[in-house]
Amino acid sequence: QTFTVPVLVDTLDEASETATLTLSSATNATISDATGTLTIVDDDATPSLSINDVSYTESGTGGNATFTVTLSAASGQDVEVDYTTSNGTATAGADYTASTGTVTILAGNTTQTFTVPVLVDTLDEVNETATLTLSNASNATISDATGTLMVVDDDSAPSISINNNAMTENAANLSFTVSLS
Repeated sequence: QTFTVPVLVDTLDEASETATLTLSSATNATISDATGTLTIVDDDATPSLSINDVSYTESGTGGNATFTVTLSAASGQDVEVDYTTSNGTATAGADYTASTGTVTILAGNTTQTFTVPVLVDTLDEVNETATLTLSNASNATISDATGTLMVVDDDSAPSISINNNAMTENAANLSFTVSLS
C-alpha cells in the first residue's frame, strides 16, 4: 500500500531537507523497518551578492562610511562573504582606515551593512576613492564584487598672496615671497 505526504514549495535557496516517517502500532504483522526518510531536494537558484558605492563628505573629526551588501533573493541559509579595502586615489591611514572582515546575512534577510572609518584632514584636495572588494562567498555567488568609497573633500581652497618690496635703482635683484594661506 502507498500513501502520500504533501511537500510545500518555497522560493528560498536552502540545503536539502529531510523528514523521518515512522511506522507504529501494526496489526496482524510485525514491523521490520519502522522508519523511512523523505528528502526534499532544493530546486531554487543560488542568490547573488552585490555591494553599493558610498560617497562620504569629510567633516569634523571623521566618521564611518556605511556600505550595504545585498542579496538578490532571500536565502534559507545564512550567507557569508569577506570584504577588504584597497587604495585607489585615497590612502589607507591618511584618508580612511584599512578594513577587512566578514559580513553575514542571516537566513530570510536580504541586506547587511558594515562600516569603513573615514579620516579627515584640513588639506584642500580632489575627491579621492578607495575600493571595497567582496570575496569567498558561502551559500551565494557574487554578481558585483566591488564597491567604491568616494571621500569628498570639504576644505576651502587656500588663498595666495605676494608681499610688497622696494629697492634702490642700483640693486641687481629684488626678492618677493608668494604665500598660501
